[in-house]
Amino acid sequence: MERVLVNIPSNPRFERVVRASADEIGQALGLAPERIEDLKLAVSEAVNNAIEHGNHREAARIVEVTFILQHETLEIRIRDEGGGVDQLDFSRRVVEEQNLESGMHRGFGMYLIGALVDDYELETTQHGTTLILRLYRKGQQDVE
Repeated sequence: MERVLVNIPSNPRFERVVRASADEIGQALGLAPERIEDLKLAVSEAVNNAIEHGNHREAARIVEVTFILQHETLEIRIRDEGGGVDQLDFSRRVVEEQNLESGMHRGFGMYLIGALVDDYELETTQHGTTLILRLYRKGQQDVE
């Protein structure tokens, strides 16, 4: 198992550092170009959520991103230093078109993340929230 740790302040301009790291790791693992794009977008969305909703753009608060490379799995842990969340509804897998057209985008980020990765889960406490994303490497070409 190998780990790559990237810490950024809660300033949106540093999200691109994590995005570039996801790109490099995807390439190093030999992921298909489309899979790397999915990885970058999911990580970018998760980091932006941590900055905005977890740390409330307080630059002194850190967003910690850990890429964990295992034989069959790439796991990405995005942790904020916020107060945690009461409850998130992950059951909503469909975004209604009329909500998008009317500008109701709340929850769309988690929908998007769920569509881009193979698996995800949330761990939350009063000291922060960790979103765990997983991409499974075995048989990835057969998924389509």
